[in-house]
Amino acid sequence: MYRPGTSLRLTMSITIIKTCLSVLCMAMSAAATAVDIAPAVTANQIALQPAPVAYLNGNPVYKLTLDVLAQMAQLDKPKTGRADILDNILSNRLLAEEARERFAEEELHASRRVAFEPDVTLDNQLSGYLRTVYRKDLEAAISKLPGGRLDALIQEQGKLEEEELNSVFGLRNRVMLDYTLNPAQQTAATHVLVLRSNFAPASNINLLSVFRRQNVQGRVEFFNRNRDFIRQQAQLYLANLYVLDWARQRFGESALRDLRRAVEEKNTVQAVMNLHGIGADTDSESRLLNQLAAEVKPKEVLAYFRNHKEEFKRIVSVKARHIRLDNEAQARQVAELARQGSNFASLAQQYSTAPDAQQGGDMGLIAHRGQLSWLEQLAYMQEPGKVSPPIRTAVAANEAAHWEIVLVEKRNEGYQDPASETVRYLASRALAQEKAIRQLASLQAQLRKSAKIEINQAALLN
Repeated sequence: MYRPGTSLRLTMSITIIKTCLSVLCMAMSAAATAVDIAPAVTANQIALQPAPVAYLNGNPVYKLTLDVLAQMAQLDKPKTGRADILDNILSNRLLAEEARERFAEEELHASRRVAFEPDVTLDNQLSGYLRTVYRKDLEAAISKLPGGRLDALIQEQGKLEEEELNSVFGLRNRVMLDYTLNPAQQTAATHVLVLRSNFAPASNINLLSVFRRQNVQGRVEFFNRNRDFIRQQAQLYLANLYVLDWARQRFGESALRDLRRAVEEKNTVQAVMNLHGIGADTDSESRLLNQLAAEVKPKEVLAYFRNHKEEFKRIVSVKARHIRLDNEAQARQVAELARQGSNFASLAQQYSTAPDAQQGGDMGLIAHRGQLSWLEQLAYMQEPGKVSPPIRTAVAANEAAHWEIVLVEKRNEGYQDPASETVRYLASRALAQEKAIRQLASLQAQLRKSAKIEINQAALLN
């Protein structure tokens, strides 16, 4: 059940980030990678690019967009048809335009304070898609660079001296509550060189341009003066710029812009779906779902409860026994005897150190009301008729631990009280989600009906 105030989960652990960076940096220095620059493409070559695959309200959808998104989708579902992908691209375009009118930016990107900025996520997705789809072409391009390596284009690595890092991040060993940069710090960061290359779009990569491409874990590494991490991030940024420049030269600015737009629209639509409870659980924080849930009437809650009683099933009580032992090895032996068919009550009388040993470890009928003890909670977690493994009690450092073996002999099930707050909350959220999904489906149908769509059938064939 949702509890207000639940903290946001961080998007990626530092360990995962470092692992990804390690792989990416290896990719930058190996000819087998898909990160590189292609020879310049002439204006005549760009002019010969295939005709658009469709027009939406008179505006083209480029073949590059369909090719890339179709191949990415087919990696997951090989039988996905190009026509289905094109239909999805068109639907996303219509819905994304409408969503920007209906929802504020902070609603669509609520996690941006801990996650990546939307444009950074978009850059990473776009370059990743291009590397995946055009890997061989990019490999051929990289082989024509000096030494066949992208990092050969790096002319200078910034020194990242302590003094200049202090000018941006302040002195070390400060208590940090917010890993962001104020305007003065941002200005100072623009004067700190991280990397210089002979590639024009990335001739000078400064600290600010790399810092703003981090999520919260990455920013922590910057504040901790992790110079290796900072340089790796700069190299990753350089690699992304090269991939995008390669695509721009090969396919043209208009085609690349259309692909970028389609990926952005895909992200926007996913955010809209989350706001409507699609692809997210009903506990997800959404102004739309909150508003619709608040409008649900008590009679609607009761009707939902009656029609979905199984969703509100609960354990009312359990009848259980336990065996307490002070030695883990002995506890494992006794548990094995119980699993092999020895009488549990007799084992409790023979081995248990608990006060109820002579009663065969009988815990009686444990009703689910009020505050349950640790042992009672443990009993509620066990399957009936199955001997639990020995479980160590949670005790303080200066207290002696013991091990509990539990057997639930009977479990009594019932239903939540239909007038309870739990039922009201769950039912109203579910009803709000259903209504939001209907509204979204209606909106999508309306947008498609009023749109002018022209399809180039020949472009769907390859």
